[in-house]
Amino acid sequence: MVKHYLWLVLLSGFAIWSAQQISGWPVGWQSLLFYAPYVIAGIGIFISVVLNRMQPILMMLTVTLTVLVLTLLPIENKAYTVDIVYPLVAILLPFNLLIWLFVPERGVKHISYNIVLLSVFVLQAIGIYWVVSTLPFELMNKVVLPISDEEGFFIKIPLMGSLLIILAANVLLIRLAMVQKLKVLDQVTLFVLVLMALGINGLAGYGTLGWLSSIALLMIILSMIFDAHKIAYTDELTGMAGRRALFESFMGLNRNYSIAMVDIDHFKKFNDTYGHDIGDLVLRTVSKVLNSVGSGGKAYRFGGEEFTVVFAGKTPEEARPILDALRKAVEETELKFTHEGKETQTKVAVSIGIAPRNKEFKTPEAVIKAADQALYQAKEMGRNRVVAYGDPVEQSLKKGQKSARLRKRK
Repeated sequence: MVKHYLWLVLLSGFAIWSAQQISGWPVGWQSLLFYAPYVIAGIGIFISVVLNRMQPILMMLTVTLTVLVLTLLPIENKAYTVDIVYPLVAILLPFNLLIWLFVPERGVKHISYNIVLLSVFVLQAIGIYWVVSTLPFELMNKVVLPISDEEGFFIKIPLMGSLLIILAANVLLIRLAMVQKLKVLDQVTLFVLVLMALGINGLAGYGTLGWLSSIALLMIILSMIFDAHKIAYTDELTGMAGRRALFESFMGLNRNYSIAMVDIDHFKKFNDTYGHDIGDLVLRTVSKVLNSVGSGGKAYRFGGEEFTVVFAGKTPEEARPILDALRKAVEETELKFTHEGKETQTKVAVSIGIAPRNKEFKTPEAVIKAADQALYQAKEMGRNRVVAYGDPVEQSLKKGQKSARLRKRK
């Protein structure tokens, strides 16, 4: 997740710095800033529909409607735009971003649910009309009250809007600190809020709002791409890299590597005894240990109760001590849970087979099959051990023997 903060900070910094340079841009470029938010939002909405994501659509609509209201309404009618609409938009922007982040994501195909969500925009439009038509002058003065009456004060957003933006930013920071399984969109929302607040504050500067809102929309689009990548390449249960990531990693391997296959001993029996929820606990516990492999190894969940560890630049002899340390760490890890109303404590173990890339096994797929044969031999020898392909005990296995995954595990 740190890598996402890095590009978000860099992109935000670039957006803020370049916003100060807009007056020096070619006239043609400046004119594009009027259309850019709507074009980018259109592209983003298309991507959202393809990925079946509704939250990003709602956030992009919030950003584009903010730009639309503040740029298309007649600026010369200050009694309407500056004195009323401007402070109301400053209040509604953080309010909307928070709503869309916290509403459950049900996809774009849940029509009735999405109609209810979209009606929030209509209700807000009605609310603005009601405020303009009926709110007493004294109350309106409180809404538009500035932070400072000093001429040229750098914060233009009224006090109430500024306070709500700060409140929303703090809520987002707390959420980032407390939620364990964050989406990239969770992180992006904070930066979108900051950029849009700066854009609204700098509304008087030509193109500032258009530029900063365009970057904010781009961030939302990138968040969807990163989230989709995470879903595709990360195992949801354990949080570790999945099989697709494993096979993609093969493209970066050189001619010297080893691959280990790891299998949880007696997992089916454990599942049948304690239930699938506790089985999931076992998988998460083992994956946590394997993810700490270090020493040039990278762990993946292969599927079911099987895991894969790839050692780039290492022979099985070099990787064996590392794998044995992982095996011992799993064996020493205590599992505590409640079963049938009783506090239960138990342990699990893993069997490991490893094979090298060599003249006999020239592809990663072939190395995996050889490692799987070594894994089967580890099972036959009593489990809870590391066996390398080519060990003396392995001689009983004939070349071309079926993979352990094709056999019925005992």
